Amino acid sequence: MTGQLSPAAETISHANALYAQALGTNLEGDPQEILARLREVVALDPHFSTAQVKIGDLLLRLGQVEPALEQLQAAAAANPDSAAIEAILSYAQRLHGDNSEALRLSQDALAKDVNQTVAMRVMLEIASDQNDLSGGVIHVEDILKNGSSNVSGSAWLALAKLYIEIARSDFQSPSGNTILKTLLPIYQQAASQRPPSVETLTLLSDTYRDLGQKREALNVLQQAGALEPSNVDIILRCADLETELEQKIAALKDYEQAYALNPSLTGLRETLIRLYLDNERFDDAASLLQQALADMPHDPGLEIDLGIAYEGAHQHEKAEACFQHAFASSACNAEAYLKLAVFHLARKELTQAGEILTAAQTRFPKSPKVQFYEAITYRYEKNYSTALACLSQMRALTLDEGGDALDINYYLESALVMNLAKQPDQIEPTLREGLSKYPANPDLMNELAYFWADRNDHLSEALTLSKRALAQDPDSGAIQDTCGWVYYKMGQAKDALPYLQRAALMTDNDPVVLQHVGDAYLKLGRRREAIAAWRLALEKDHGNPDLTNRIDAALAQAKNAHTRSAPNQ
Repeated sequence: MTGQLSPAAETISHANALYAQALGTNLEGDPQEILARLREVVALDPHFSTAQVKIGDLLLRLGQVEPALEQLQAAAAANPDSAAIEAILSYAQRLHGDNSEALRLSQDALAKDVNQTVAMRVMLEIASDQNDLSGGVIHVEDILKNGSSNVSGSAWLALAKLYIEIARSDFQSPSGNTILKTLLPIYQQAASQRPPSVETLTLLSDTYRDLGQKREALNVLQQAGALEPSNVDIILRCADLETELEQKIAALKDYEQAYALNPSLTGLRETLIRLYLDNERFDDAASLLQQALADMPHDPGLEIDLGIAYEGAHQHEKAEACFQHAFASSACNAEAYLKLAVFHLARKELTQAGEILTAAQTRFPKSPKVQFYEAITYRYEKNYSTALACLSQMRALTLDEGGDALDINYYLESALVMNLAKQPDQIEPTLREGLSKYPANPDLMNELAYFWADRNDHLSEALTLSKRALAQDPDSGAIQDTCGWVYYKMGQAKDALPYLQRAALMTDNDPVVLQHVGDAYLKLGRRREAIAAWRLALEKDHGNPDLTNRIDAALAQAKNAHTRSAPNQ
């Protein structure tokens, strides 16, 4: 061996050196200089496809469509197997106005190499011009599915990014829900490629979540978390979804893990404190609250929380010291009193709650919220007329402040107390007023739909309203029950039963829901299953006369039917 390259090899080596030199040129400098060097490259080696693509791309960026088209056609002839040249040529043909040829070239390029994003762009832009962007996406999907068996997830992600870009720039941009439904199968395909990336799984989870499919979103996000177990963002997003799905223990565990990884994250300690208190882990709450008070020693709200934690942990002297210190502070507001009152209400300690609220009203006589929680206390005591008076006072105080800041809870509580006080005439106007202010709130929709169903009134409207509420909150057992109950009242027990069965599952066999399940079974002639449902309800609501009467009546009917069908002796 002489150590010298052959003439052909030397030419290729020289071409590569020139190409490297061209790439090293400042791209913000003279583009003609870059073109000149790249042309030297392809003159030496016409099969240097990457250089051919660079020349075509630079000419197109300079607006020189005709020269680009001529150069790329020659390059394609010299390199008939180059998908990259074919893809950029398809883009040049589109700019030239020949969409038919552009589409043919882009399809061929993508079939050769599924990673040719320029070809994807051409196909989607042409489809968008024809008002069929979704059809263009499906066409690209089909090519990717029929391509190499090892299509990478990045090819699917590239399709998703291009679709989003073109959809949002389209004059007739599709709705957000349409965009999400189009993206979902793309991200599913990307995630099916092994191994999936955290980015892919996160995008798929976000899409599921935005479509309201929270369980699927959580499942995918947990897969992402398994790939990056120390990713605090993923852990917190899992915790948020678990909270929305009422998976409280799992959510708390994830918040604890996130806090252990990054205790300085803004708001995380406060979230964990609230969860500890809600889950009655009072010692853990006290430990974090002591740290928080060391950072903010003059915060009466924290002192109240610490007192609640001590109270829950049966350290009564420490709790009382915290409460006295907080209430003596000039910075103490009504919210501090209400925190303690809510704690007592949750434990059915009505006397203590009443004393705190009385003290709060003395100090903050114009606080609508104090009146609101007084109403709740009186409701617990079954003093419904006084509860309604407190709600009326709350309304007056709110209006006195120069506006109508009545919140959703005011309307829900008012409707509940009116029903308990057997004053139904104002329930519908109250809920309608609430919905006029909060038209998208599923709880208000649900209350009004259920009220109508119970009265056998406005059933068609009730069904529409309950389904709107269900679309907003599909994981609500109460809303599932209402939807089923409306169907039942409309005489459609067969349609009602699946909703009522789901409601029973979601509410852990709430006795009212089970009563509805039994009623639906009986209407369908399934007496034995109806009795079983009512008996299960009676286990949770001992002595309920409605349930007892239903069971007795059904058993009597069964006995009579058996007697009539018995053979004559």
